[in-house]
Amino acid sequence: MKCVILAGGAGDRLWPLSRKNDPKQFLRLGRDISIFQDTITRNLSLCDGFLIVTNRDYRDIVENQMQMFQGISYQVILEEEGRGTAAAVALAILSYPEDEEILIMPSDLIISGENYSELIYEGREKCRQDRIVLYGITPENPQKSYGYIRHSGDEVTRFIEKPSAELAREIFSEPDVLWNSGMILGRVGVIFDELKKQASEFLRRMRPVFDQGQILDAHTTFFTKELFNDIEKHSIEQLLLEGSDRLSVIRLRCKWSDVSDFSSIEKLLENDGAMRPILNDSEDVSVINSDASRLVVVNGIRNAYVITTPDVTYVTDKSGVNKIKDIMREKAADYGEYFNENPLVGRTWGTREVIHREPGYRVRKIVIYPGGSISRHTHEKRNENYSVVSGVLSVELEDRTVELKQGDGINILPGMIHRVYNGTDIEVVAIEVDTGEEIEEQDKVYSDTESHSELPSLYRLHPAYKDYLWGGTTLRDKYGKDTPYDITAESWELSAHSAGPSQIIGGTFDKMNFDEFVRQHGDEVLGWKSTNPDRFPLLVKFIDAKNKLSIQIHPDDDYAFVNEGEFGKNEVWYVMDVEPGAYLYCGLRERATAEELKKRLADNSVTELLNRVEVKKGDVIFIPTGTIHAIGAGVFICEIQQSSDSTYRLYDYDRIDKDGKKRPLHIEKALDVVDLEPYVKNAYGYSEPITDHEGNVAQTLCRCKYFESTKYDVHGELQLRMDDSSFLSLVVLSGSGRVYTGDESMEFGAGESIFIPAGRKVIHVAGSCEFIATHV
Repeated sequence: MKCVILAGGAGDRLWPLSRKNDPKQFLRLGRDISIFQDTITRNLSLCDGFLIVTNRDYRDIVENQMQMFQGISYQVILEEEGRGTAAAVALAILSYPEDEEILIMPSDLIISGENYSELIYEGREKCRQDRIVLYGITPENPQKSYGYIRHSGDEVTRFIEKPSAELAREIFSEPDVLWNSGMILGRVGVIFDELKKQASEFLRRMRPVFDQGQILDAHTTFFTKELFNDIEKHSIEQLLLEGSDRLSVIRLRCKWSDVSDFSSIEKLLENDGAMRPILNDSEDVSVINSDASRLVVVNGIRNAYVITTPDVTYVTDKSGVNKIKDIMREKAADYGEYFNENPLVGRTWGTREVIHREPGYRVRKIVIYPGGSISRHTHEKRNENYSVVSGVLSVELEDRTVELKQGDGINILPGMIHRVYNGTDIEVVAIEVDTGEEIEEQDKVYSDTESHSELPSLYRLHPAYKDYLWGGTTLRDKYGKDTPYDITAESWELSAHSAGPSQIIGGTFDKMNFDEFVRQHGDEVLGWKSTNPDRFPLLVKFIDAKNKLSIQIHPDDDYAFVNEGEFGKNEVWYVMDVEPGAYLYCGLRERATAEELKKRLADNSVTELLNRVEVKKGDVIFIPTGTIHAIGAGVFICEIQQSSDSTYRLYDYDRIDKDGKKRPLHIEKALDVVDLEPYVKNAYGYSEPITDHEGNVAQTLCRCKYFESTKYDVHGELQLRMDDSSFLSLVVLSGSGRVYTGDESMEFGAGESIFIPAGRKVIHVAGSCEFIATHV
C-alpha cells in the first residue's frame, strides 16, 4: 500500500502562526515533530512507499524534514500553482498501477491511538471488495467546515460536502451522521473508474498534465502552472465523494484533530509553558502565545482570539476570524514580509531567528546544535558577519578553518564559499548580521521546542535467554553470560517483546523489565519515530547455532498484522564467528512454484532448491520478509530485526525436541508469504568500511525504513550524535571500553548491551572495541 500525503496548503487562516514560507503542516506547534512528519511516522509500518503532493515553494521544507527518515521510499510532486485536492489526487492515481492500494491523507491531521493500524487494515479488507473507504469522526458540534457522512452500518448513503450552517445544525447530532476526517482508502483502479464516471472531462484533461511533468531528480516531478490552464479548481470531495455509490465508512476510534483553526491550535498548546496570559474582566477570550519571552495581558475583552508571535500580534473577534485572508490580500504590498515569513527558522542543524530587519540589513540569532552543520554555500549580494555569544563556532573557508570562541567574530564577504558548523558537544549561539543591496530569506521553517528529560541517559541491559535445541555454549563460555541453561541458543539483548523482555541492570530502574520501562516512559525515551510504545520497534539478539536451524520464513507487515496481531520481520545478520565450512541458506537458487516447494518438503529434498552461502566472520546478510532462510551449524551471529516473533517453520529435518516431540511446522502460512523468485543480494544501505582520521572504522550494515545499523571499530575515542527522533542501541561485539555523555559514564565489555534514550546529545565511546549502533 502507498500513502499519498496532500501537503500543499498555505494555511493562511492560521496566520500569524502559519506563514506563506512556513505553512501549518510543517510546524511543530509545541511538539517534537511537525504535523507532516507525524503523518509519515504514523503510516511508516503500514505503507511501503509515500507520494507527497505539495507546492513548489515547499520543496526544501519537505526534503529537509524527510532527512529524518532513513531507508524510506518516497516521491514528491511539486505544483507551481495548485488546483485543489482533486487535481492532486488525480496526479497521484496516474502515478500508480490500477491494482495498487493507496491511503490518501491530508497533512494537517493529528491522530493518536493504539487501534489506528487495526482501522487501516479493516479498511483494506473493504478495498478488496472494490469499495472506497472513508474514515468518519463523531461530530462534536454543528461545524460547517467539515464534510458530513450519512451512513447505514458501514455503507455511505450520502456524502454532503460542507453543508450550510442551517443543515449542519439540523443533522450533526443524528446517529447516522459522521464528520469526514479527510482520509480516503481505495484501489487506484476503483478510484480512477469512479472519477471517470463522475468527472470524465476533468480526468481527460489531467492526463496530458501528468504526461508533461518535469522530472527534476530521482524522486521529484514538477508541474508548471501553465499545465493547469484548462483545469478548474475542485476538491476531491466535490468531484468524487458527493456522487459515488461505492463508499464505505469506518468510524475513526482514535484521538483526532485537524489543525484547521485556532481552537484546534489552542487544544494542542493548552499545556505549553509559553502560554501564560493574564486575563482580567474578559470573557470567552483565547490567547495563543508562541513567544515564551512575552507576557500577554488582556483586559475587558469579549469573544476574541489573541495570537502572538515574536513579530506579530493579531487580535480578532471570534466571529470574524476568517476575514484574515481578505486583510492579507489588501495589505500585501505594505506588509507582505509579515504575512509571508516567520522570524524563527528551524533546521536539522539548529535554528535561526530574525531579531531585527530594515532595508539593507538584518540581524539574526543563530543556534547550532552539537554536530550541526550549515551546508557549504556562498552569497552574491550580501555580507555576513558572525559574532559568537557562547560555544565554539567553526567556519570552514576555501583555504582554512577558523574556530571562533565567545566574543570572537568573522566577516564573510559576498562570493566567499563557506560552511559554518558546530564540532563540539554543546550548543553554539551566535549573532549574524547581514548587510547588502539585497537580503532575501530563503530558509523554510518550523518552530522548534526542545524537551528535556530528567531520566538517565545510559541503561545497561540484561538479556532474556532461549534454550532452543540447536543452541550451544558460546554465550556462557566466551561472553560470560549468566544463562540458566546448559544449552543456550539465543540471548535477546534489547527486547521489549512479551516473549522475552530484557531487563535493566543498575541505577534507578534496577531489575525492571525493559517492556515495563517502555510502557512507563516510552514518550520520554523512544523518540518521535516510535509512535506506539506498546510496539517497541527493535529486537537485538545474539544467536549461537551449534547445530543447523530450521528452514523458516518471516511474513511481511500486512500478513503478520492480520494473522498474528503484530508487524512483520525484516532482519539483518552480522556474522561474528564461524567454524570451518559453516554456511547458511538465503532464498532460492532459481525460481520455483509452490507445488514444487511442497513436493520437495514431502521428499526431504527442499535444501536442493535453496541458495547456500558459505560464510566467514564479518559477513552481512539482510533477510527481507518472505525470504526462505536458515542458519547452518557453527555460526555465531548478531541479529537486528523488527520486534516480532512471527516465524513460520517450513522444514525442521524431522528433529525431536527435548520433550521427544517434533516441533510444529507452519507450511500453509509459509507458502502464503514465500518469495518464489531467486534470491538477489540487495545492499539495503550496506557500505564498505570508512576509516576516520583517528583510525576508527565505521561501516553501515543495513539502512531500511525500519532501522539503521552501523558497526564501529574503535581505537581511541568516537563520538555519536543523537537527536529527538530515535533512541540508540549499542551491542558490543568484542573488546572493552567506556561510554559516556554529560556526567554519566558506563564501562562495558564484549557481549554487553546498552540502551540510550532519544535526545540531542553527544555519545562518547572510548576504548578498543567493536560494537553495532542501531536506531530507528
